[in-house]
Amino acid sequence: MKKSLVAVGVIVALGAAWTGASWYTGKQIEQRIGQSVSHATAELEKAYPETGLVLQSKDFHRGIFSSDVRLVLTVKDGVKNAEIKPGEEISIKSVIDHGPFPLAQVKKLTLIPSMASVHSELENNKALKPLFEVTKGKSLFAADSRVSYSGSVISDVDIIPVDFEQNGTKFNFSGAKLTSDLSRDLKEVLLAIKSDQLTINKNNENFVVKGIDLNLSNKKGKFDIYIGDQNINIQEISLKGIGNEDIVLSGVKINSNIGEDETNLKGKVTYSLDSLKLKNTDFGSGKFAITADRLDGESVRKFTQAYNDATAKSLASGDLSSDATNAAIIDAVFSNFPILLKNNPQFGIEPLTWKNTKGESSINYKVSLKNLPKDKSNLSSMKTEDAIRTLIQDMSLNVTLPKPMMTEFATQARMMNGMDKAKAEDDAAKQIEQFEQFGQLFKITTVDKDAISIKFNYADGNVEMNGKKMPLHQFMSEYNLADPSDDEATPEQIMPESDTHNSKKVQIEGTVKPAQ
Repeated sequence: MKKSLVAVGVIVALGAAWTGASWYTGKQIEQRIGQSVSHATAELEKAYPETGLVLQSKDFHRGIFSSDVRLVLTVKDGVKNAEIKPGEEISIKSVIDHGPFPLAQVKKLTLIPSMASVHSELENNKALKPLFEVTKGKSLFAADSRVSYSGSVISDVDIIPVDFEQNGTKFNFSGAKLTSDLSRDLKEVLLAIKSDQLTINKNNENFVVKGIDLNLSNKKGKFDIYIGDQNINIQEISLKGIGNEDIVLSGVKINSNIGEDETNLKGKVTYSLDSLKLKNTDFGSGKFAITADRLDGESVRKFTQAYNDATAKSLASGDLSSDATNAAIIDAVFSNFPILLKNNPQFGIEPLTWKNTKGESSINYKVSLKNLPKDKSNLSSMKTEDAIRTLIQDMSLNVTLPKPMMTEFATQARMMNGMDKAKAEDDAAKQIEQFEQFGQLFKITTVDKDAISIKFNYADGNVEMNGKKMPLHQFMSEYNLADPSDDEATPEQIMPESDTHNSKKVQIEGTVKPAQ
């Protein structure tokens, strides 16, 4: 009997402790929601100042074991042409199970102590009525989140499949899965999204996207700018039935990285494609990478803040679309642009490539800019050569175009348009030969190992063009790039001399002899 009483006493004590802990946790949640919402609104203003979006919490009702709250997205008063109309709101209703062992987590046998477990769905209201008609009365998404005592939030979001037709257009979406892990102060963000397929069909014209996969891992760096990686992979994008020119892009990838050191930011965005098919003809694969380096971190932060401040000021005027507002934002951008040149930033295309069965072409370009002089009054009136010396520290361009690869590409293009293979190959070969002759005539290109190439380097007022070194002034004169007043030479003197290489392909008169 005593043992039974002891057992009952322990159960009652544990129940009382859980009740007390849940009640206390509920009070903590109520306090933290306001802080979190304010912080989220501040981040929205930083990232998308032009939208005027404001996040609020409303109708918080606290119980012992659970609470209810509405998170409401609205637009600031006076903002016109916004996606959300004045007076409208997008509302997310949430049920919060209090910790330390939220009932929703216990039901899933997840016994990790947590501050709360939150289930959220869109609320059907006037603003979202059209959306709920499309989803047949269901919330577009359902989110289940676990809030730790440190304030971080881990969420699993299910976006439901959608299938509807409107104005002759059929829309089919397979749904998506989203997972996220956000730190309390939003300084660290992990996000992953996966979806199988999106299809849009109208008048037998089909647009299909398959296998969407997005991953993001970012954190706030020392300059208050998010750094990290973002990767988007799409299995296939197809466009069929439009003008009998079917297009299929396979293996579409977009990868970006932003990093930092003690003083600078750097970044790289790479676009790549595994296959491009036009009318079932495989034209090959390609890659395009844009790079930026030596961007002074503090200057980027100030530049971003200036843009956000100008946008916020425009929001206060009540019309973000007015010409005066746009002019104010543009003025803020250009007036603060010079600070970005502080550490001689470098930009590049490294590389731009295209590959088919006959070879791979590549273009690599890089330019380093100089910090602007203190006296900027003469910049707009500078001659071209002076501007280059003042603004550019160094620049390089390397181009390699294999002739077999170019010929194959040109042949495929002709065959796709109905030309027979023999004639397409002959016409393509003539076109590439004429291109080669033209480039050599004007000393723009050379031929090396059956590839048309360009090798250009500039630094400190000197140029090296395809192996020939010369001062910048001479280069601009020879290539007819100088301002008219810079050189008294006649047009005949300015014309580049005939290249001694492959001179049999170039006529003395300076015209390109058509390929026979």
